[in-house]
Amino acid sequence: MLNAFNPHNIWLYAHILLFVYWLGADLGVLLLARAARRSDLSFAERVFALKMAMQIDILPRLCFALMFPVGLQLMHSDGFAVVPVSLIAASWLIALAWIVLIAAMLRSEGSPLATTLNRVHLVLQIAFGLGIALLGLRAWHGSGPLPGGWLAAKVTLFALIFALGIGIDVAFRPVGPAFVRLANEGSQPDIEATISTAVSRAIVVVLTLYALLLLIAWIGVSKPF
Repeated sequence: MLNAFNPHNIWLYAHILLFVYWLGADLGVLLLARAARRSDLSFAERVFALKMAMQIDILPRLCFALMFPVGLQLMHSDGFAVVPVSLIAASWLIALAWIVLIAAMLRSEGSPLATTLNRVHLVLQIAFGLGIALLGLRAWHGSGPLPGGWLAAKVTLFALIFALGIGIDVAFRPVGPAFVRLANEGSQPDIEATISTAVSRAIVVVLTLYALLLLIAWIGVSKPF
């Protein structure tokens, strides 16, 4: 019975939960974003859908922040690779700093500080993504702290999620100002076109993210090479 609570099982369970809640919450965000662009709904209904989407979006962001350190812990507990303690510690410090930043962004929403925090978030995503990409590429060449093969593929593909995350934020950026205009001017063709185009572009990136997550999960389960 006690063996069921060994470190490997605990980290594996955490890894699965992060994957499930990431995909599940993102699906909710996707459906609510689609509702927010519907011009046949009342303004109050569309604002409610948009606000709910933004609140639910916090969960996949948290899962994203925790996925890499939990993955390293899982790998280390499994004995698949000797992961340097310094790398595990650094990944946890970065993840915790990222979570603090996400919380600060949530609290500062609508204030002048929000713009600064969003820029910091963008810079950190770029830095983290490049760092993980470097780890993956070094693993491919057998020169880094991680083994190559399927794990190198997982890590390298995981780095692409940062680019897609940035793409979602950029695609969705016009929606906020458009809703401000919608509140002041009412429904106008150009406003509706801005909202619809922005949400549609974001959905394309989100669906690409889903496909990438499923591919990464398949590689981790099947270990094809």
